[in-house]
Amino acid sequence: MGLLAVSLAALPPAARAGGAEPPGSTPQAIVEALYRPYLADPHAEKDTTIDSVAQVRRHATPALARLLDADRACEKRTQGICALDFDIIIDGQDWDLSGFGLQAEASDDTATVTARFNNFGPRVLAYHFARTGGRWLIDDVIILKDDAGAADHPWSLKDTLVSEYGATGKKHR
Repeated sequence: MGLLAVSLAALPPAARAGGAEPPGSTPQAIVEALYRPYLADPHAEKDTTIDSVAQVRRHATPALARLLDADRACEKRTQGICALDFDIIIDGQDWDLSGFGLQAEASDDTATVTARFNNFGPRVLAYHFARTGGRWLIDDVIILKDDAGAADHPWSLKDTLVSEYGATGKKHR
């Protein structure tokens, strides 16, 4: 068994809010799927790139999806980098992942899955979910500098995009 199977087997059971979820649709299963390609190649040795924006977009709330689309439109229009200049799933551009683990918490229509791993240093990312139309969808990704949370001035994907494009996803400059 490879690193992926060992890493995912060690994870705690998925948190469920409101009863059983179909396989692969819980917040934890969604985050596990986001990290699967990185864990399959933990040292970025393959000559491929992973489109982290597209990966998150597939599981995003409509509001977050609009913001991600606005950033993609900006990149296409300017043929350059706009608001996002790094891989938002691994908090970097290259990766050398180790020590991967997830912790899930859910209540009613919100959930948070926290990913902890090393990638050229410790990383802590919190995926905030909202149940929308009966499905769990990512509403924000928060990158924490450490486990202290609010004390470390976390970076928010949604706040970054809103400050660039406004809540509607329209460029406001």
